[in-house]
Amino acid sequence: MESNPEQPSISHDWRDEDDDRYRGGNLVLWIAVIAVLIGLNFASWSFCMWVFGQPEHPFNYRILTKLNRLAPIHGFTPVSAPRGTFQSPRDIYAAVFPFSASDLQAYNGILKRRYIRNFEDRADTPFLTDEFTVLSARPMTKNDVFSSGYVILGRSTSFPDAIVDYALPSEAPANIHLTPGSTFRIDEANTCAVLLNVDRLGDGTMTFTVVPLVERTYEFGEAGSIQVTAPSRIHLDPEHWPISRYQAISDQNEASSALPQKPVSPEESAKEKPTTPSEKKEK
Repeated sequence: MESNPEQPSISHDWRDEDDDRYRGGNLVLWIAVIAVLIGLNFASWSFCMWVFGQPEHPFNYRILTKLNRLAPIHGFTPVSAPRGTFQSPRDIYAAVFPFSASDLQAYNGILKRRYIRNFEDRADTPFLTDEFTVLSARPMTKNDVFSSGYVILGRSTSFPDAIVDYALPSEAPANIHLTPGSTFRIDEANTCAVLLNVDRLGDGTMTFTVVPLVERTYEFGEAGSIQVTAPSRIHLDPEHWPISRYQAISDQNEASSALPQKPVSPEESAKEKPTTPSEKKEK
């Protein structure tokens, strides 16, 4: 029987080719694994940056509070309150008026982020001050941003296109009952009512949600009083802004024409109200 002297050489060559393919396959596999790990690492880093960098999002806020990664919200005194500017409703309205819907959403996110982080030495905090006519008022419940306290919906007596959504968080039962048509004033340094949210209605009216930073007893004359204390946590999931709800504000817009308004001359009205883009074109 004749033997084939070339057979061992051919078998050896096949084994070498198989080893090369095996080593080449391992290299591709390792490159793929390393690429996946790098991608997962980048995704994890980006996710953490997003969660910690934007705690105002309901999902992020829920995670951070469960992990105790956020300091509790605390109150202030008139001396320790963050630095800022006291602005009238007309001033805030004029500043926010040019914002697009996306700009306004981003601005509201910044306002909530600062409040959740206790302002972290911010020097540009916007505070609202003015006199308002009560449109409605009610106790807050566990379904609201603040689980207890009192919220007042009021229209500015100096600039009717501005409505305040005035939240007064409190741990004690509210001993207060405001009636529509009565007036109240948001003071400056002894209140520090910080802006939390701006909502723009279809008719051009804006609703400013504010909350006082100074913890003290707030007096409303014969209507009663309330001891305001900052909550350690707020409810952002789901979000309810403004706290007085859209339907209530729309209803009160229709009904508020019957309430007494501070007389404003045509000259003062033209000076106070920002000019719309369409009005600018006509001029």
